[in-house]
Amino acid sequence: MLKRIHAVIAAVALGGAVLVALPATAGAATAAGPSDLAVSPSPVVVAGGAGTTATFTYKASEEGAARLVDRDGRTVRLDPDPAGSGAYTAKYGFTFRDEPGVWRLQVRADGGVATKEFQVHWTTDLDFDAAPDVVDRGDRLRLTGALTFRDGAGRQAYDGQRVYLAFKPVGGSYSRVGSVTTDRDGRFSVERTADRTGWWRAEFAGASDAEPATSDSDRVDVRARASRTRITGFDASPEPVDAGKTLHLRGRLEISGFAGWSGYPGRQVKILFKPAGGDRWQHVTTDWTDSHGRFSADVRARTSGWWRAEFAGATGAGYSASATDYVTVRVPRPTPPPPAPKADTRIVQFNASPEPVKYHKYLTFRGQLQVWDHPWEGYGHQRVTVWFKKPGGSWHYVKTLWTNSTGRFWGKTTASASGYWRVVFGGNGEADGSKSRIDWVRVKR
Repeated sequence: MLKRIHAVIAAVALGGAVLVALPATAGAATAAGPSDLAVSPSPVVVAGGAGTTATFTYKASEEGAARLVDRDGRTVRLDPDPAGSGAYTAKYGFTFRDEPGVWRLQVRADGGVATKEFQVHWTTDLDFDAAPDVVDRGDRLRLTGALTFRDGAGRQAYDGQRVYLAFKPVGGSYSRVGSVTTDRDGRFSVERTADRTGWWRAEFAGASDAEPATSDSDRVDVRARASRTRITGFDASPEPVDAGKTLHLRGRLEISGFAGWSGYPGRQVKILFKPAGGDRWQHVTTDWTDSHGRFSADVRARTSGWWRAEFAGATGAGYSASATDYVTVRVPRPTPPPPAPKADTRIVQFNASPEPVKYHKYLTFRGQLQVWDHPWEGYGHQRVTVWFKKPGGSWHYVKTLWTNSTGRFWGKTTASASGYWRVVFGGNGEADGSKSRIDWVRVKR
């Protein structure tokens, strides 16, 4: 329930006539009574610290008495302002001291009593998020949010309220697909199966004491689940091999289907090598699969290490990699080769968006970490950190992200202040560190 604060109990003169005690429950107006009772605005929505002023009018052949009655039957002060010509006007400034709910305007004049009910509401806020933003069809989607209301003490959790979940597919319109009840902190969370691309939002229908609210929309892209692929029979031979001799690499790329596994023709397969004692795979050569999905390559053996084949994936087909095959290379000299210098890295296409962004909405980070490997290539499965600096302040750490197999990274955080953003790669044993460009983002309140 919303927090209640009792209103001031008072009576005041209206247009020279003294307010009289009216019954707490008034029936319909008699034939000889005031008419045209009106409240503007209706409902009365209390918004902001200054409150909301409402105007009350009625008509009578003689001056009478009027009062407001709050939801608990208590009389509340009016500000009289007679208009003349048989029409009378009064005003009252609603603030967060006044309890929301059903109020009544009661008027006694011309030998009768008339009553008009109206609603007093407090404003509500509805935050919402659908994650992840990109998901495979059939996977689970988590919908979360929080419902709060504003009163004199600020934003308060609105517990025990039904919040509807609405979905709009591409080219369609919104329809409600379920509901959830807020917990004691005003929060809600539910999972749904992702089946098509579209926009999600949360809707609160309102209550006797609170305004309806609709959250911002959050788009989720649902992609077709890719077929599985695999690399079988990968082999590097002979083993061991003398330095400078030819090493033969063979294997087969397969794709799953209704009939089981079959060769995947016309696809590019990369041959990768990782030297003994190293921790980074190096691209050595590439081959295309034949009509049966087979591929082969011959390379010159230089140093001992692991070999593997990798398929990057394609439309409708997922990524796959072979098992590794270690080959010992016999060298004429016992002295190991000198360690390779560290590779250069860079962070490109970094962007923090949207700009500007609303306060406490999500700010999304995107970019790509690349490593110089003749030429630049995406640097996958590496850790990068997100940093923020207010104007005139210093940089401080926000969160850690990981790059995918192509070096791309993505993440988001709640926006709380305007300032500068950047991403930093700290480097490792085989590659130097690097920093992204600085991106300014303004936060609107």
